[in-house]
Formats: sequence, structure tokens, C-alpha cells
Amino acid sequence: MTAKTSILLVIFFLSSICSVCYGQIKPDTLRIYPEEAEQLFLRNNLSLIAERLNIDQANALILQAKVWPNPNLSIDEINLNRNSTSESIPPLFGSFARNQQFTVQLEQLILTARKRKKNISLEVSNKQLAENTFIDFLQSLKVEFRALLANLLFNQETFSDLERQAQLVNKLVKAQEAQLQEGNISQASYLRLKALEIELLSELNETSEERNKLQSNLKTLMAISGSTFIVLNDNKLNEKTINKWSDMPYTALLEMADHHNSQLKIANSLKEVSSSTLAVEKAKRIPDLTVNLNYDRNGSTMFNFFGAGISFDLPLFDRNKGNIKYATIEMKKQEQLTEEKRNAIRNQLDEAYKNIRQRIQLYRSFDANYLVQLEKMQSSIANNLLGRNLSLLEFLDLFDSFKSNKQLYYKTKRDIQLQACELTYIIGKDL
Repeated sequence: MTAKTSILLVIFFLSSICSVCYGQIKPDTLRIYPEEAEQLFLRNNLSLIAERLNIDQANALILQAKVWPNPNLSIDEINLNRNSTSESIPPLFGSFARNQQFTVQLEQLILTARKRKKNISLEVSNKQLAENTFIDFLQSLKVEFRALLANLLFNQETFSDLERQAQLVNKLVKAQEAQLQEGNISQASYLRLKALEIELLSELNETSEERNKLQSNLKTLMAISGSTFIVLNDNKLNEKTINKWSDMPYTALLEMADHHNSQLKIANSLKEVSSSTLAVEKAKRIPDLTVNLNYDRNGSTMFNFFGAGISFDLPLFDRNKGNIKYATIEMKKQEQLTEEKRNAIRNQLDEAYKNIRQRIQLYRSFDANYLVQLEKMQSSIANNLLGRNLSLLEFLDLFDSFKSNKQLYYKTKRDIQLQACELTYIIGKDL
């Protein structure tokens, strides 16, 4: 492969990647800070909108539980004909109902044992469960979204760094190819440097594919057009952000988790629902009453009979024992599950707290100008290689070391953000 062909291939490859890379502004490019992206996500996400409707449904069920049973009106025993044995029946008024027999009855179901109030309490508990479920859904989606933002920012930084390194190595390859043609270096040395270039181009391609996946997931959560290209503005990690987590006492975080963790709130709501369900089932042991008022025209010894009545089930066989026992066991089960959830949350908090402190400690070991120094050193060793002040092996060793340290810096910064997302979810609130 000639030097000209090699250069053209590299330029074509870089151009194909850079045509959609972070640095290029397209008409539909969305440059945005992570905080602004989150506001857009909270406003537009369709899953959140749908989940919020569960609360409206719960409110509707509370409204339904508050209404009384409808009364029942029945008209019966209307005679359709008269025969020779029929008695003469005077009209009620005018000529209405002359020689007409019928009965009218009005019934009303009366709920006993405060069943209506207990059913309302059950639906209120279900509404609280729906609200806590929505909060948990919101917080878990926010964690997912923030993690995607952190990974996209990491991807942007990695891509830009790899791109600079590929351009640097490409210049070295061109220079070394000229040296090869003049017979000043071995072909093995040239091919080793060429292999480094291809390796960097391959990493660029993999990073680009990962970026496409992150972009797709973010655009789905934000409900924005698929043609939009998101570019995150880095809101640099600062000491205030880091100190917020490193200086926060563990006991304070534990107290927040006990009061605000959405999973624990759901567990408590389920326990409350099971308690309300048990109260409803116990109330069903007592039969409801049905009272009635009735009017009978010529159905008895009187032309116009007015009467009243009452009816109820006799609880001889079914006293709802099975449902009561089931609800009692369910309540005990929820108590155990709530305690298990509390222990799990505390263990998760302990793990996440230790992890973020370790990541912060590693991050603080980097000098403030560390990346700038590495950038200068990479250019310096490239010049030293061209000036034959460094051997190829020394160059490759130093280049790989500097490259790995840059990646470690970006990864550490991303991991702090990911751990902060996890801790925020565990304690149930933003600090």
C-alpha cells in the first residue's frame, strides 16, 4: 500500500465517522446541559404520563366507594284482565286505576359494620400505593436517564480523545512510511505503528456504535425526533458536588432512606392495603340490611295497603372465615416483606456509600491539569519518536500508558455520577 493510498483511506475513514461526530453541528443537533435534558425528559416522557394516570384511576375508585347503593323500585302483580269473579275496584283518582290491582315496593340496602367507610379507607390506601408506585417509577426512570447521560458524556469524551490520538498516530504513520521508503526504519517497526492506527480506528468505530445506542435510548425517553443528534455540554464535576457526597454522614443518608425510599414506601403501602382489606373482610361477617316500603292495591283485605319490611341474611353457614384468614395471613406476609425490604435498602446504601467514597478518593488523586499534561506528553513522545530520541517500543509503552490513564480519568468521573444516581434513588431524594 502506497503512502498516498494509506493517507486517503485514513482520511475517508475519519471523515465518515466525523460526519456524525460530536464536534459537527447539524441543523437538527440539540446542544443541551444534563439538567435541561432531564427537564425535557420529565415533561415529555410518555411512560411517566401513562403511569400518572394510575393515580387518577385511584381517585375515581375513591369517588365510587363513597356512593350509597341505589334504591330498588319494583311494580308487580298488575292484573291484565278481569273475569266474572273480579271485584269492582274504585279508581285512585278520576278514572285512574279503576278495577286495577298492583303492588309497588321500594327497597334500600343499608351497609352495616361501617362497610362503606372501610371500603373508602381501602381505596384511599390503594391510591397511596398508586402514588408511591408512581414516585418509584419516576425515580427509577430518572436513575436510568441520568445513567444514560453520564455514559453519553463519557462516550463523547472518549470519542474526542480517540479522534485526537488517531490523528496524531496518522501523522506518525505518514512520516514513518516516508522513512521506510528511504530505508531508515524496518518494515516491522512501520507495521507495528500502522497496527496501532488501525486499533485506534477500530476503537473509534466501536465508540461510535455505542454512541448510537445511547442516543436512541435517550431520544426514546425524551420523546424527541429520531433525526435529532444530542450533544451534551459538560457541567464539570466540581468540589461542591463531590463534597456533597463525601462529607455527608452515613447516618444522615440512612435516615433519609428510612423516610423517603420509594421501595420502602411501596412496601408500607402494601402493608396498609392488606390491613384495610382485613378490616373490610371482617366487616362482611355482619349481614347487610334491606329495608322496604310497599303499597298493595286490592291484594289483601284492604283496597290500599301500606306496609314496611326488613330482610337480611342469616350467617349460619358462611361467616367469611376463609377470606378473613387469607387477609390476616397477607397482612403478616407484608409485614415480613417490609422488614426484608428495609434491611435490603440499608445494605444497598452501605455498598453504594462505600463505592462513591472510593471513587471520589481516586478522582482526587488526579491533578487538576492532569489531562492537559497527558495531552502534551503524547505530542512530546510523538516528536521524540520522529527525532529518534525514543525507540518504538518506548513510544508504544508510553502512548498506551497515557491513553489508559485518560480513559481511567473519564471512567472515574462517570462512575462517580453513576454512584450518585444510585445513592439518590436509595435515599429517595436529590441532595
